[in-house]
Amino acid sequence: MQNLDRIIGQVVYYAMYIAGIITLLMAFVTTYGVFRRYALNSPEPYSYEIGIFCLISSVCLSLAYIQRQDRNLRVDLLSSRVSERWQGVLLNIVVPAIAMVYLFPLIWKSWQDGWHSLQIGERTYSAWGPAVGPIKMLVPFGAALLCVVLISQLIRGFNALRKPSRDLYASNKESSTETEGPFS
Repeated sequence: MQNLDRIIGQVVYYAMYIAGIITLLMAFVTTYGVFRRYALNSPEPYSYEIGIFCLISSVCLSLAYIQRQDRNLRVDLLSSRVSERWQGVLLNIVVPAIAMVYLFPLIWKSWQDGWHSLQIGERTYSAWGPAVGPIKMLVPFGAALLCVVLISQLIRGFNALRKPSRDLYASNKESSTETEGPFS
């Protein structure tokens, strides 16, 4: 389980790294579009759509990393009012289970929509008409990656139930604080 968890951590880390590069690209493209529009008074049609594609890509690729770092799905209002053991149950078992109830239909329907878009060669209605199928396929990919992280978190939560009470809350903390990069 530890090896699989380490592999998941590496995949999620690289997805976040790619999301960071895409966000940087989005900043450059948006700056270029604003410069052309307001400084040169010569608007161009590309930067807006490229910015949207970059934003969708970076969000889809970064969600799993954010959840793995224990910074995404939280119920602080409830968890702060219960003991550490129940915090662990709530944050490592209940929240991932509820999140997966929403993620499975999202993966299924977005996969169907993305696949259909690829099959028909769907394009935007803009002047240059880029294909939207590859961007639509990032939604089920990112949601599936998030689902894998949640399943891993759920397994760690159930395993921690068999340990002393402090281990349940700590199981998620130690996995989220470990360094998960190529330099670890």
